Amino acid sequence: MKLNLEINNKSRSPLKKSFFEKVIKKTLAEVGWDFLQEKVLSLSLAVVGKEEMREINKKYRKINAATDILSFAEYKSEKEMKKSKDKELFLGELILCYDDIREYSKKEKLNLKEESVRVVSHGTLHLTGMRHGKKMFFIQDKISQIKNLR
Repeated sequence: MKLNLEINNKSRSPLKKSFFEKVIKKTLAEVGWDFLQEKVLSLSLAVVGKEEMREINKKYRKINAATDILSFAEYKSEKEMKKSKDKELFLGELILCYDDIREYSKKEKLNLKEESVRVVSHGTLHLTGMRHGKKMFFIQDKISQIKNLR
């Protein structure tokens, strides 16, 4: 699987493009859809501050608070993706608020890098059409435990 990742880091996040690429690729591989291996996958990722995230969350989810990640998927399901005959699939956009992740990690006494992996994996799974449930949480937790991603 080839991944084209466009990043707009509008905040002072120390997370590098290589970090995001590794987490996204591992997450997509864990989903286990063989047809993805033949595709060029692309997505965009914006890293924003808390105020901008609050505004985006308010606009799209009617929640007047920052959140760790928002996913805007191009496809609703695996079936929809499979229908595409294009060599390249645009999966959608992730909007990440590193400040929110950092504050939550500190408050909950979590490893910041591990929580960052979990959040990016979570958002990526939403881009595949996956909804909250046992499978999603199992995959994101499994990915967050991979040592070379943290």
